[in-house]
Amino acid sequence: MPEGFGFQSLPPMRVVATAGSAGAGTSTLVRALTGRDPWARLPSGRVLALVDRAPGAVQASVATAEAVVVVVAADQEFSAELARQLDVLHALDIRHGLLVVTRSDLADPGPVLRRTRRALATGALARIECAVVSARTGAGIDRLRLLLDRLAAALPPPPEVPVRLWLDGVAEAAAEEKGVLVTGTLTAGSIETGAELALGPEDRRVRVGGLESLRRQVSCLSGPARISIHLPEAQPDELPVGAALVTPGRWRHVSVLDVRLRPLPGRKLDGVAGDLELGCGSARQPVFTRVLDGDIARLRLSEPLPLRIGDRGLLRGSAEILAGFTVLDILPPELGSEAELIARGNELMSRSGIPNGQDELRRRGLVRAGDLLAMGAGLPPAPRAGDWLIDPARLDELCGQLADLVRARAREQPYDPGVPKAEAVALLALPHRRLLEPVARAARDLGVRINQGRLVLAESGSELPLPVRQAIEAVRAELARNPFLAPEADRLTALRLTPKSLAAAVRTGLLLRLADGVYLGPDAVEQAVAVLCALPQPFTVAAARTALGTSRRVAVPLLELLDTKRITLRLPDSRRRIRPEHD
Repeated sequence: MPEGFGFQSLPPMRVVATAGSAGAGTSTLVRALTGRDPWARLPSGRVLALVDRAPGAVQASVATAEAVVVVVAADQEFSAELARQLDVLHALDIRHGLLVVTRSDLADPGPVLRRTRRALATGALARIECAVVSARTGAGIDRLRLLLDRLAAALPPPPEVPVRLWLDGVAEAAAEEKGVLVTGTLTAGSIETGAELALGPEDRRVRVGGLESLRRQVSCLSGPARISIHLPEAQPDELPVGAALVTPGRWRHVSVLDVRLRPLPGRKLDGVAGDLELGCGSARQPVFTRVLDGDIARLRLSEPLPLRIGDRGLLRGSAEILAGFTVLDILPPELGSEAELIARGNELMSRSGIPNGQDELRRRGLVRAGDLLAMGAGLPPAPRAGDWLIDPARLDELCGQLADLVRARAREQPYDPGVPKAEAVALLALPHRRLLEPVARAARDLGVRINQGRLVLAESGSELPLPVRQAIEAVRAELARNPFLAPEADRLTALRLTPKSLAAAVRTGLLLRLADGVYLGPDAVEQAVAVLCALPQPFTVAAARTALGTSRRVAVPLLELLDTKRITLRLPDSRRRIRPEHD
């Protein structure tokens, strides 16, 4: 056990995977660095976890490690197996590493070193440092430790992202413990004993019963780290290698991706439209691949995976790795015609593969905050409606469309103007009804307002016939002098205001209907509250009628309307009082 390891704490750790063909002495080299422990103590005091996997499982280890140590043997030819492993490194765009030539006591390391350097020259590992060692004699091991220390120091800090633990080992727990033990590399984030993690697209929750790293039981662990988790309530068949445990609510399991391809040298995917194999994290599965344009492709996975923008993976053909890829979009639009496919490919060409909330909002116009977070993007400042964010340019566009709809309805149906809210949501193709409110609010400058569940023009009634408009204005003028003296039926008849024209005036917000034949101005509620607040509380209908200067015909339905709006509270003795929040 390294000196200073406590029960509840571990030293900062970096995680490095090995790659190399069978027989290169990788395991012997790892033992020379670590002894019997699963870590190496470096000269600076750093702790390095070394993940040594069989050649066929190299994807699962290097895809989640921070760097790779490529191991070749001086007494071996450069093999096809080693070439396949280097293809994995190139496809996954591994950018930090070290080249080690072992068995330098058995043969000249020069030939295999030069051949490996040539193979690495086409990828991001072209300029990595090299160590020549002999695990048997110990030659070069001290220098290797220094180079590993320098490599660890150069690694970028872990990203601040929620947990996603790709599982590379699954086993039944001991009989007395029950459940499952899983292992993987925690690249970032923190896990605590007792916490819940989510599994699969069904969002199945599993409880963390225990944590272990560097053979120590811990109560909390932050990445990067090699980790074992005891899941006491899980079963082995629901946790296969290649599955991922994630922070609940922060990831989307997706099955359709748009990606940028990185074809390996000499391998082309032009015109590919068919089944390949996808590798991402420790997952491998069939994927239907369609190249849209140039190096842009759409992938349809056979099983959903928790992915986000910027994730890297690889595509295998029947005999070899064809390309790596970077995820550009995890929630792409459906495509139909060939023209749509080409246009989509052209649009994706300019994307960087780096999540950016402002860019995603601009592209989509309307997007849920949860989707932006699942993409790995931050939340930009923008108008909001619940969980929805609205791009300002899209908001302006929707405001114009809404104003056009309301004006057209006023022209077409002057006696039934206004667009019902539900209809406006459908006509604007809004994905959620809550989005209508900020659109309507922003459209006030264009003369649109909401009245009784309908969107109407502020210049309400302008499309009504002139005699009807003049009659309504006469009523409004009388109500301006005496706000609570509703015109009698004979007055309305004298003005030739029919039920149809009066209903149009109510729908456009020119009048307020209290009951059959009882109409007041649109501000009558606010005016009544101001009067009634001045009365001794509680008050009777008679007191309200006197204060308002009106008749029982008006006072009773007006007070009932205030009850409905929860402005007044009706007491058991039929008196009322203004509710405190309106006082």
